[in-house]
Amino acid sequence: MKNFRKQMLRTPLQSLFIIVLIMIVTVMLVVGGNLLVTSDKLSKAYEDDFITISTVLQKPDTVQERKVWDAQKGDYLLYKDSVYNRYATKEDMAFPEVTYLTGPEKRVYWGSYAPEYVHIGEDRAYSYITVAEFSPQKDYVPKESGKVLITRILGNDKRMEGSVVWFCDHMNRYPEELKADRTYVAMITEVGWTHGKEWEAVDKLSDDLEFAPEIVEPTLYTPEGKRIEDPLDMQGIYEVTEGFYETEAGQRFLAVADMAALYYETQPVVGTNSTDLLMPFYEQSAWVCEGRYPTQEEYAKGSPVCLMPRTFAENNGLSVGDVVNTRFYFTNAATRPDIAFDTGGGSVSFRFMGLDGKLLAPFEEKEYTIVGIYDYTQLTEGIGRDELIVPLNSVQNKMENIVDYGPMTDDNTSFQLPNGSISDFLEASAKHGVDNLVYTFYDRGYSALKEGIQNLKNMSAALLVMGVAAAVILTLQISHIYITRQKRRLSVERLLGVTGKKCRDICLTGILILLLMGTVPGVAAGMAVSERVDIGDMGQEDFNRKYSNLGLMAEVEIDLSGQNQGNLAVSCMMGGLMLVLGVGISGVKVRNILKREPLYLVEDGMAGK
Repeated sequence: MKNFRKQMLRTPLQSLFIIVLIMIVTVMLVVGGNLLVTSDKLSKAYEDDFITISTVLQKPDTVQERKVWDAQKGDYLLYKDSVYNRYATKEDMAFPEVTYLTGPEKRVYWGSYAPEYVHIGEDRAYSYITVAEFSPQKDYVPKESGKVLITRILGNDKRMEGSVVWFCDHMNRYPEELKADRTYVAMITEVGWTHGKEWEAVDKLSDDLEFAPEIVEPTLYTPEGKRIEDPLDMQGIYEVTEGFYETEAGQRFLAVADMAALYYETQPVVGTNSTDLLMPFYEQSAWVCEGRYPTQEEYAKGSPVCLMPRTFAENNGLSVGDVVNTRFYFTNAATRPDIAFDTGGGSVSFRFMGLDGKLLAPFEEKEYTIVGIYDYTQLTEGIGRDELIVPLNSVQNKMENIVDYGPMTDDNTSFQLPNGSISDFLEASAKHGVDNLVYTFYDRGYSALKEGIQNLKNMSAALLVMGVAAAVILTLQISHIYITRQKRRLSVERLLGVTGKKCRDICLTGILILLLMGTVPGVAAGMAVSERVDIGDMGQEDFNRKYSNLGLMAEVEIDLSGQNQGNLAVSCMMGGLMLVLGVGISGVKVRNILKREPLYLVEDGMAGK
C-alpha cells in the first residue's frame, strides 16, 4: 500500500488525470442509467392517460346524377349522389394481425316512445311536418307561385290555419291544375323564394317564402341497407273528397300528421360498447357528473344500464339508481342522433311510418337502471336532446324498423386500438386490400409522447453503452499502469517473503481508492446533471396539439418537467458498476501475474524496463 501511494506521488499529474477520467465515465453511466429509468417510468405512468381510437369512413364506389325539376329555373337541377355497391361491415376489418380493445362498431340509435317523460322542446311543440288542407284563391296550374288559403291543419300545430301562403308544385315537371272551389291536402314544406307572374304582379319586393308539397312515403330499409319499395304510388297533392281519409293515401296523411306530436315524445337511445368511442366523451366535452360509467362487463353482457343526460334527469326528477322506461319503435342506421333530435328541433329526413301507412309500433320494451348522469358543454355536436346511452348488446332486435340507412362514417363507426399500434393496423389493412375505408386516428398525442420517450431511451442507451465501453477501456489502462507495469516490484516483494494474497490485496486496495476518488464525485455530478436534463422539451408542445387531431378540450396536459430527478439507488448502482469493472479487471490481471514464479517476474520486469 505504501509503495502504491509512492507511485501515485511520483506521477501526481497522471493519477489526477486518471481520477478525472473515472469521474467523467461515472457521470456518463449515472446520467444514462437515470434517463433509462426515467423513460421507463414515464412510459408506464402515462400509458393510461392516452386512448387510441379511430373513426371509419367508407368511400363511395361511384356517383350517379339525379335530376330534380326546379320550377323557378324552368329546368332540371343536377345532383350527384354517392353510390355504394355494398355497405362495409365490421367483418371487413377483422384482420387477424390486429387486436382491438373495443369494436369495431357501427352504431345505430333507436327511437324510444316515452310520452310519460318531459322532453326538451315539448312545450314549444313546433311541427317540423305540416299536413295542410288548402284551397286556391283562383284556378291555376302550380308551376309557379300562387296564393292558397290554409283551411285546416292536420296535427297539433294549428298556427298556419287561416293563413294565405304562396304555393307551388315546385319539383313536379307536369303539375295538374288546381281549382278554386275545391279542397286539397298535401304535406307542405318551405322550399324557397316566391316566383312567377302572379307574384311579380302583386309585389316584386316581397320576400315571402313559397311552400311546396312532399311525397308522403315510408323510408324503410332491410338490415343490409336496401331501400324497401313503397307498394303505393303516392303523389304530392290530393283532392279531399268524401271518404278520402279512409283510403290508403288518406290514412298516410293522417299518420304523418301525428308524427309531429310523436317526434316530441320520442327519446333517442344510442347503443355502444364504450363511451370512449363516442367523440364527445373522447374529446371530454361530455362527461359523467354523477354516478359512474358502465363497466366493461356490463357492456359485454348487455346489462340494462344507461347513462342519462343531466337536463332530462332534472326535468323528470330522476337520479342514479332509478329506472327509465324505453319502447323502441324505429332504428336509424345512418346518422348521429342530434341530426334529427337536436335541442333546437332537428332535421328529420325519415318517416316513422310503416308500409301499411300507419305509425310504427314498438318492437322492444325494456327498463334501464341509471348508473350515471352525464353533462356536456354547449354547442357539443354528436349528442341528441335527452339522449340515453346504453350497452349495444342490451337491445336484442338491433335492426328492426330501420327508417334510415347509410355507410360507415366518422359519426357512427369507430374502434379502439392499443396505444402505439396505429402503424401496425395500417399495415394489416393494406395487406388485406381494404382500400375503400378511410381511417382517422386520435390518440390524444400518444404518438408524440412515445416518440419523445423513445428518443430519451435511445439517448440513455447510447450513454450507457459508451459509458460501459469507456469504463472497460479505462480500467484496462489503470490495471496496466498500476499492475502490469509493476511486475518487477511485485516480484521483489514476493522474493522478500510477502505472500501473494497480501500483494494482491495491496494492489487492489490502492486501485479501489483511486476508483473511489473518481467515482464518488462522479456519482454526485451525474445526479446533478440528470436533474438538469429538461425532458419536458422532448415533444411536449407537439403531443398536445400537433398530433392529437383534437381541439383544446381533448388535449392531455402532462407536465414532464422535473420528472427526471436523479435516482440515488440507480446512481449508486452505476457507480458500483464502475468499481466492479475496475476492481474485477485489475483482480484478474494481478491474479494471473502472481501465479508465475517471482524470478520470472523479475526477468519480465527487467525486460520491460
